[in-house]
Amino acid sequence: MKILKYIFIIAALAVVFLTVYIATGKSNYEINVSKKTELSNQRLFRYVNNLQNFGDWKPWNNDAAAFKLDSIYKGKDAKVSWNGNEAFIKKSIPNDTIFLKLNVSGNDYDTKMYFDEVDGKTTVNWHVKGNLSFSEKFKLFFQGTPDSMIAPIFEEGLIKINKNITESLKKFSIKNEGIVMIPEMFYIKQIVESDIEGLGDKIFQSMEHMNNFAKSFELEPYGSPFTVFENINVLSGNVRYSVCLPIKNFFSTAEGSDIVCEKLPAFHGYKTVLTGDYIHSDKAWTEVKKEIATKNLTQRADLKPISIYKTSILTTQKTSEWITEFIIPVNETVIPIIDTPATDTLSVNR
Repeated sequence: MKILKYIFIIAALAVVFLTVYIATGKSNYEINVSKKTELSNQRLFRYVNNLQNFGDWKPWNNDAAAFKLDSIYKGKDAKVSWNGNEAFIKKSIPNDTIFLKLNVSGNDYDTKMYFDEVDGKTTVNWHVKGNLSFSEKFKLFFQGTPDSMIAPIFEEGLIKINKNITESLKKFSIKNEGIVMIPEMFYIKQIVESDIEGLGDKIFQSMEHMNNFAKSFELEPYGSPFTVFENINVLSGNVRYSVCLPIKNFFSTAEGSDIVCEKLPAFHGYKTVLTGDYIHSDKAWTEVKKEIATKNLTQRADLKPISIYKTSILTTQKTSEWITEFIIPVNETVIPIIDTPATDTLSVNR
């Protein structure tokens, strides 16, 4: 009996010692996880910087059905909460770094995600600071280190980010819709140059710039934004184009401004529709040109091709939902009578 008593006392002391040892052990930790991708830093930054996407890539499997976005959901001060948990962007540096504060299941994580791009390929690094709860320290005492127990959670987040964007880019369709009539309109424009890969990011930046310009001068938008393609080099993949926003009336811009106002004449054009990311624009242009040749239509020499952004990055972050209309002006003398109302194409609000 005495032996059992001594064993019990020793076991109790061991438990007390172990509890004190674990409780007083080091709580704070820092880990870093990374993931190499084939994606640009712009595309990755844009996806992570918008917390509308957070539910699709968050590392934890707890229910996201109760996601509640704050009035600010992208960039600095963006916040989303769910089931007592919260994600908050403290600061973001465009295409470079996002400082993300997380509180999940009572645990606080102070994190920094940064994007290192070389030759169009990006390594995403996620640096995490946190403090271990007693239960986590107890597990670590038997199972290893923060790197072995916590790092895999955040690695899963990076894997999801890469998978979600990559799969979204693969989803696209192209549909020929025939001849349409484009009405005469005034528009403001900004000239941009980029490669096909950077087309979406450049267009997005210019669209935001155009919208801000229109708001600052109280200009009334009069349809969907569009681009006029000045020059397309299929071999090099370089594109020179004007990002345009239809407005109701002519507006005279200041001399030297990077934005000017012009008038687009009414014309007939052949339309092909792309549903998906802008990186498939070259396929859509190839298709519309093929259709024009097949139907023995001739392209007008005095007008440039245009693309109209019916659903774009301004309305959804899911690239598979973007809808872009590609239209090449054709000579009216050879057009079958298949006119489509202008409102179907440009969403003109009269």
